[in-house]
Amino acid sequence: MHIEKKYTELFLRETQTDGHAPIAFVCDDLNIYYCKYLNSLKKEELTCLAYEVVANKLLIELGIPTPEIAVVTVTENTLNKKEIKQNKRLRVGNVCFGSKEVENATEVQSLAQIKSKIEFKKLSNPTDIIKIAIFDLWINNSDRGRNFGEGFNYNLLLEPQGNKYQLLAFDNAFIFGGLNQIGIFTPSNYIDISNKIHLSPYYKSIVKHITLKEFKEVVNNFITLLRENYDTIVSNIIKEVGVYWELTPNLDKRILDFISSKTRIDEIEKIIIQSGK
Repeated sequence: MHIEKKYTELFLRETQTDGHAPIAFVCDDLNIYYCKYLNSLKKEELTCLAYEVVANKLLIELGIPTPEIAVVTVTENTLNKKEIKQNKRLRVGNVCFGSKEVENATEVQSLAQIKSKIEFKKLSNPTDIIKIAIFDLWINNSDRGRNFGEGFNYNLLLEPQGNKYQLLAFDNAFIFGGLNQIGIFTPSNYIDISNKIHLSPYYKSIVKHITLKEFKEVVNNFITLLRENYDTIVSNIIKEVGVYWELTPNLDKRILDFISSKTRIDEIEKIIIQSGK
């Protein structure tokens, strides 16, 4: 599975987030990419960049809209040190994970809810919120749906499509339990439902407009997809990105053991069905 390669041409800005604080660069294809690298002292954090690639390719394979990605090499004269506060470790020659800007897209805000049937009908892919919720349980995304007290972190974009909006899932660096579980995550009978989107107001405000019959059909069809074999996809990704980043040992096997666990998938199905009642 091929991963696009890009090179920075122009520094734009460092975004202010509580995560990787991606830097926006114009790259050699003249598109803007939001680029993540290493923020902490722990080199294990580079594994989170591989997580981003794995999640992106699995989302695509499962038919869930997500921004295009690339590995982005930082070139000479494109780092504005005066403007960089959080990415102090970024150097010329480093290879970042880059998420391509989705033109005219807006981020789902922390207090967002769908307040009417009219608003619901403006979404071109409302049932994808169910698939995203299942996906996040499957890969244990510890960030999307995170409640930070004053709202929720959704990591969802709304892309204009005519007079409607398409939901896209983005920012998947903290899957498989996030930073605290790097190198040690394993499949188990316990499914972590904390900070998951299926418990959030935004999810509930969409799902209430979906009939129970359609909800169950979406769940059944998507769960069936999760039971397929993703060995080749995951192994090829880890092999390819391992050229750029130092990853934790046996990462591909660890991921495959995690996502192929029948016990976990069965339990996830039960959890998500409850969220539609």
